[in-house]
Amino acid sequence: MRIRAATGAWMAAALIMGGCAARVPLVTTEAYPDFVFPAVPPALAAGEVEGRQHDAWMFLQAGQIEQAEQRFADLVARNAAFYPATAGLGWVAVARGSYGNAIAHFDEALGRATGYLPALVGRGDALLAADDVGAALESFEDALAVDPGLPRVGRLVGELRFRVMSERHAAARVAVEAGRLDAAEAAYAVMIAASPESAFLYLELAEIKERQGELDEALARTRRARSLDPNDVEAVLMEAVLLEELGELEAAEHTYELAEAVNPTDESAEGLMRVRRALQLAGLPAEYRGIPAAESTTRGDLAALLGVRLAELMGDAAFGMATPILTDTRDHWASRWIVETVRAGVMAAGAGNRFEPARQVRRGDLADVVAGVLDLLSDYDPDAARRWRAARIRFSDMNPGHLNFDSATLAVAAGVMRTFGDQRFDPTGPVSGSDAVGAVEQLVRLAARAG
Repeated sequence: MRIRAATGAWMAAALIMGGCAARVPLVTTEAYPDFVFPAVPPALAAGEVEGRQHDAWMFLQAGQIEQAEQRFADLVARNAAFYPATAGLGWVAVARGSYGNAIAHFDEALGRATGYLPALVGRGDALLAADDVGAALESFEDALAVDPGLPRVGRLVGELRFRVMSERHAAARVAVEAGRLDAAEAAYAVMIAASPESAFLYLELAEIKERQGELDEALARTRRARSLDPNDVEAVLMEAVLLEELGELEAAEHTYELAEAVNPTDESAEGLMRVRRALQLAGLPAEYRGIPAAESTTRGDLAALLGVRLAELMGDAAFGMATPILTDTRDHWASRWIVETVRAGVMAAGAGNRFEPARQVRRGDLADVVAGVLDLLSDYDPDAARRWRAARIRFSDMNPGHLNFDSATLAVAAGVMRTFGDQRFDPTGPVSGSDAVGAVEQLVRLAARAG
């Protein structure tokens, strides 16, 4: 009777111990090969706990989840500080698909051992399965910091970094488009911290800083992008634009030239032309710079516009021609351009070799000068010249016998001047500074096409 009682008591104890009599399975193919065994550190490997931890793991890898859970739970019940078993329960929860519980178990284990590798990897897997990509990436990165030789974790970190970066980048671009520039800037700061060698991030942040009016900061970010990728044409062009906006025209000219040399585009060509014109303008008399805002244009103003903006055309036409003797332009600020336009034949002196540089230009006068320039261009683009001359333009205030009729017809046909709504040309009407600038700029465009 005593023997039976003892035997019965032993069996009851075995059952209370969670079915320890069950034979530990022999695992030939792991059910969860990506799971990381929560090994017992030497400091906790007292008694039989290390063997019991291994047995529980064998049950898990055999697919016997309930048996594994029972054994890990027993180890925790015996010693709440035994974090390898807590991590084992985390892996059991992952196997069950109970990711919230898994995260809680792994967090508990990490609370006792911050750098415990099996818990870091497990936590990353659970967070990833729960679609918390950012937190999963952090956990995997912490695991790699402990042990860089984890191929699967290394691959996941690479994939997740790309995914997180893509999602953050998309969100940042949405913020930019919505005008939430401060939020976008903060997002770029986070991305740059995570990927400090990505040149495009600095360039896009530079665009934000430009929109915020912080041009010096934008230039610094752009130059950082160029230092990371010297062949990035967009960065070169962006630096040129910023230098132009900052008024550093000579540096902007050099950078636009570099952009043109690397990969010429309409934007770089226009920028280079704009900067060169600004540099030229900066060295011109104040009277010239004031022409666009003037209420009326004088003959001296018009000669200066032609001499500056069409210098090559005027020079070619004047080549070999005698220098005119003008009696009223020696002390005029536009004297050199007046002489050039007269030599080129597009403007003329009157009685007594007087040019009358202060005389206001009327629309008919401007048409005559425009026609003279178009005549020069006809040598370079005869087809266009034939189209201009063949055009049949009707004016409500001029007939074919009018002094300015032929010139006005040519100027309107070439698109340099326009008529008003009732087909009125208004030959005696005044010409403002902006009108004169507009006409000359159109002539510049025609010269570029003909050239």
